[in-house]
Amino acid sequence: MQIDFSAILAAFEAAVPFIPVTLRLVFIPLFIGIVLGFIVAIIRYYSVPVISKVLSGLVTVGKGIPVVLSLMVAYLLFSDLFDQVATSLHWAIRFSDINREYIGIFVLSISATISLSEIFRGALSSIPKDQWDAAASIGLTQVQTIRRVVFPQLLPITLPMISNQLIVLVKASSLVSLVSVVDVLNGALITATTSYTFLESYIAAALIYWALSIVIEQVSVLIERNYTRKYVKGSIV
Repeated sequence: MQIDFSAILAAFEAAVPFIPVTLRLVFIPLFIGIVLGFIVAIIRYYSVPVISKVLSGLVTVGKGIPVVLSLMVAYLLFSDLFDQVATSLHWAIRFSDINREYIGIFVLSISATISLSEIFRGALSSIPKDQWDAAASIGLTQVQTIRRVVFPQLLPITLPMISNQLIVLVKASSLVSLVSVVDVLNGALITATTSYTFLESYIAAALIYWALSIVIEQVSVLIERNYTRKYVKGSIV
């Protein structure tokens, strides 16, 4: 079997314009996941009555559901229910008018929130209890303790895992093609529909995903190195 390198190049050129779509499907869920995941981790760490138990159950259930299944369920629910709700509320907008990208962002945000909440919860547990007591002894509130004592220590601990989660989202973003979102993978397959060079198109998409993952990893290492240097220097001073 011979590989057509010109077809790989053509698929690569067709996929590159859709890199911004993939980046939106990666960074928006990551940001939402960091914010919501940290809140969930704090609630579970402090064992807030009722809410922590509910969130713990939801996280456990969420971890067992594949992203591809969540995408299909979300798509079917939105397609069935949105028009009914819109009609009852007399909205002019219909499901066919909605960008399917929002469904992908919604599902990937839930996945990122679940994973990052576990990362933050583990990082919070690694901080010695006496630091919380010391902060309370000098009059810091819990919010001030989290912002001024805990969070600066969480970043170097969680940064490698956040970087890994970002790479996971890059790979998971390829699944949004199932809900009619044209991303890097679908963009690469555009040329294959006429030339039937599907293998070459998959190779081109794989090269782009690989390049994105390498860039993310290297940037993460650079940030971690610079932050650790500043943190250690600030600690010494």
